[in-house]
Amino acid sequence: MRTNHRSKMRARQAAKDYMHGADLRAQSDELSDKFLGVKFGCSSFTIRKVREHMPVVALDDEDQALIRQCAAEKARIDQQLPKLSKSYLSRHYQVSPEAIDIELDLAGWEDPRIQRKKRRAA
Repeated sequence: MRTNHRSKMRARQAAKDYMHGADLRAQSDELSDKFLGVKFGCSSFTIRKVREHMPVVALDDEDQALIRQCAAEKARIDQQLPKLSKSYLSRHYQVSPEAIDIELDLAGWEDPRIQRKKRRAA
């Protein structure tokens, strides 16, 4: 009985970590070249050039600095993501991915990316 309770607690913690990872993945998606291109009214190719410190006429220096900050933030977030995947958390907490899914369902959690797709469709 005690082992079952510990297993549930590990699965619950893994689910919390996975939810945090999903939030970070959503933030990372919002800092993508494509999304930044839309936000700044230019192409993702222009955003890529700015990130690589190549000369760009379409954006002023302030916007370019902001884009570079966004790229740095995206890189920082992306470094954390592998340790917040369901497969990694499953191994780390020694629980099955299904146990994590059950805890996610019990928490009433829905992936932010799916929520965004539903809003676009509506």
